[in-house]
Amino acid sequence: MPFFILALLIAPAFAAEPQLVWKGEVEGVVMLRIQKKQVTAAGEGRVVGRPVFRFAQPLPERRQEVRVEALEGRGSVRILDQPRADNGYSLAVIIEDRQAGSSPYSLAFYWDGDAFADEFDILRARRRETLTWSGRAEDEVIVSCRRSFCEAATTGGTPVQGGRARFTKPLPDRRVTVALLETSGRGDLRLLEQPSESNQYTARVLIRDPQPGSGDYSFKLAWLAPKQEPLAVVRPGLHWSGRVDGTARITVHGRAASATGSVTGARAEFERGLTGAAEVTLTKLRGRGGVRILENPSEANNWTLVFEIADPGPGSGDYEVQVRW
Repeated sequence: MPFFILALLIAPAFAAEPQLVWKGEVEGVVMLRIQKKQVTAAGEGRVVGRPVFRFAQPLPERRQEVRVEALEGRGSVRILDQPRADNGYSLAVIIEDRQAGSSPYSLAFYWDGDAFADEFDILRARRRETLTWSGRAEDEVIVSCRRSFCEAATTGGTPVQGGRARFTKPLPDRRVTVALLETSGRGDLRLLEQPSESNQYTARVLIRDPQPGSGDYSFKLAWLAPKQEPLAVVRPGLHWSGRVDGTARITVHGRAASATGSVTGARAEFERGLTGAAEVTLTKLRGRGGVRILENPSEANNWTLVFEIADPGPGSGDYEVQVRW
């Protein structure tokens, strides 16, 4: 078996995704108490204004260890109390913001929730979304489906002929469970990868055709449409630094960044690649001029980000910019 197929087989089925995202402006020391699908705040400090939060799944009424990740915030965040029977299976988290004034915080919570839809759930659902693929394949072929298109890659032999895909709706840019419901062809077909953050929410099907020549194949993938859009999780994606004289434009695509204008010593350090539609924020860590977004990632620009640095002079200035998505 070719090496890259082995890599796909041993890859984890899902990347960890938060069950709850909470965003709010905090001043002082605040304790968040989470129980089922409720979040309350208490403590000597305060939450300024109205916080925003959304659950992917409720916090289950069972003993477990929850993890919290501070996506944004200048103070400390720690878990005070894990879900246990004696606290009504609730979670307590302390936010300590000791500096003057208030500061925005964004927290992601991870726990073992109820299982995502399985094949039986998809089969019995009255409403489900599907994609149907057909084509002529030979040897081993991996069909990768993302959003509203499918691509077929062969490990040898003749390239796939007549590959076509029909979608009732595009695969969403978020975690869903897909089921391989209908297959036809003289060889074997099986689901190789579920959509996840780590594979840019791509479903992959492996076709093995054992006989000489190519054969006709088709399959159908089905999934349940997500009930609601997830709250955007914004994490550090890129740290950019360089010396700018005048105006510079930085273009980011995937895990690559290029600059136009008078820029020297440019350096781009990626935490993760820019994939699909994303909520992008810029934070200028260093520099005397202004920084602004010119183009947000979209399908129209092939999911590319463009931001501008304007240095007022005289001469050139050093800049550091943190880009989050």
